[in-house]
Amino acid sequence: MKVDKLIKSKIKRDYFFVTGKVPIDTKYFIEEIEKGIKQKENLSFRTNLVSEMTHYEYFMKNEHLLKIILNFMDLIDEQKLSNYKPYELTDAWGFKQQFSNYTREHDHMPAAISGAIMLSEHSQHLFFPEINQTLECEPGNFALFSSFLSHKNKRNKTNKVRYGLSFNWYYNNDL
Repeated sequence: MKVDKLIKSKIKRDYFFVTGKVPIDTKYFIEEIEKGIKQKENLSFRTNLVSEMTHYEYFMKNEHLLKIILNFMDLIDEQKLSNYKPYELTDAWGFKQQFSNYTREHDHMPAAISGAIMLSEHSQHLFFPEINQTLECEPGNFALFSSFLSHKNKRNKTNKVRYGLSFNWYYNNDL
């Protein structure tokens, strides 16, 4: 084998990162997550979430979440965050992070747009190292972001449980 050149570098890239707060029935969603992590098809400890979680499609038909998601989609459209491309919600799941649980650094590629909503108050925040941004873990706090942005959190060093929801949209031609 002959390698003529190998370059590993960073380039500037357009991205978006939106944070805010939505009214949300945290008790309802936490109860639903508890139901979802008990199902045999859950993805607990099998993904970048080193914790309990539902399967990726668990909340896809949940009317309560879809009402919130529709507001996010209006924002995506109004701010042209999809670059005028048609997109579709493809994943929506919940997670529960207890003592010692954490999220490995990862991105959501090949999705186009991703999001998260926090359901509990906790010191374990979601960190986006490439852009030095943090999503504080307080009920209703949300982030929408370009799916290629990596994110993570440190191990939960408390006995307090952290709950949240995550979701992805794909461009229709990528499905």
